[in-house]
Amino acid sequence: MDLQLNGKTAFVSGSTKGIGRAIATALLDEGARVIINGRSDTGKVVSELSSHGDVLAVEGDLADTDDCDNICREIDATGGIDILINNMGIFNPKPFEEINDDEWQAFFSANVMSTVRLSRHYFPGMLKRDFGRVINIASEAGMRGLESMVHYSMTKGAQIVIGRGLANLTQGCGADITVNSVLPGPTLTEGVSSWLTESARVQGKSEEQFVSEFFRETEPDSLIQRFIKPEEIASIVAFIASPLSSAINGASIKAEGGLIKSIV
Repeated sequence: MDLQLNGKTAFVSGSTKGIGRAIATALLDEGARVIINGRSDTGKVVSELSSHGDVLAVEGDLADTDDCDNICREIDATGGIDILINNMGIFNPKPFEEINDDEWQAFFSANVMSTVRLSRHYFPGMLKRDFGRVINIASEAGMRGLESMVHYSMTKGAQIVIGRGLANLTQGCGADITVNSVLPGPTLTEGVSSWLTESARVQGKSEEQFVSEFFRETEPDSLIQRFIKPEEIASIVAFIASPLSSAINGASIKAEGGLIKSIV
């Protein structure tokens, strides 16, 4: 299927590894021009992804207001974007009673305000140009409210609400502009892979045994009973970013392997 992304420019925040990098790769393979972002090592990633297509990078921490402003200026200097993927975020399991005010604020700044600032900068231009895609990479945690990461869950729920609110602003504009949120479940990123390998080693189990027990005991509601590949999330995002997906707007697209039992 041709996703008709030739000639489109996408910015993927937090895209030097994990889901963000997989999304950048998928968009490049579909012919889009992609701007990646990270706090460091972006040159190396650009070199590694250059065989997939036209890629460049802007460095900086989107949790920082000044860095975010500088990043937007750099992107604008290249001609702007058609597609905004709000992927950058942080997570860290921690008991609720141990999460202090500074940590709550850090999670809000990184996961919510980066989405707000980038969307505030680029969404109005999309309305004027009659085309645009804003896609928030939220999480099933935003609907489930994980007790092991209440602060993270709060930020992902906020991203979902922001996405719906912005989508409401497209009503009646007659333009091909959509705003959606994608909700991944447990995904085998580099960090998760390292945790899995080390946890299996400490417990004296094979990785296959550890994964089987993890889903049986910790995530029994998962229908696929395995970790999701970043590329699987990227394929969904690439379609939502394409002109072919114009009927999907204001949606929370579950890509969590069936963890969420509700049908709405």
